[in-house]
Amino acid sequence: MQMTHLPRWRRTALAALGLAAVALVAACSGSGPAESYDPNAPQITAENQKFDKTELDLPGNQGFELVFFNKDSQTHNVSIYSDEGFTQRVFGGDLVGGGTKVYHVQALAPGTYYFRCDVHTEMKGTVVVGAG
Repeated sequence: MQMTHLPRWRRTALAALGLAAVALVAACSGSGPAESYDPNAPQITAENQKFDKTELDLPGNQGFELVFFNKDSQTHNVSIYSDEGFTQRVFGGDLVGGGTKVYHVQALAPGTYYFRCDVHTEMKGTVVVGAG
């Protein structure tokens, strides 16, 4: 069917529907605009159902950005806990279905913490928060 033979209102409706479909696919695939971040900020990557590091060194006594790259098609996040049993969460990162997410983490006191993906709890590690 050629669109030129359709009434103008139908062509407009079909074009709008097509644009909406493209936007929905882009939103679901995580192919939206890349989130900007400080290249010097701490970074962690999820790929092949694991994190690229088991220890994070983070600044203490000041808020900071934590850049999370999810290279998997599965949903992951990064949450920080004050205890090794993962019962006292001090930061809970949003779930990310793919792409980059910049987490804004509140100031943490110097010490040892623990991080994990709350969806895949075997993905975990240690956080060392320094004095500054």
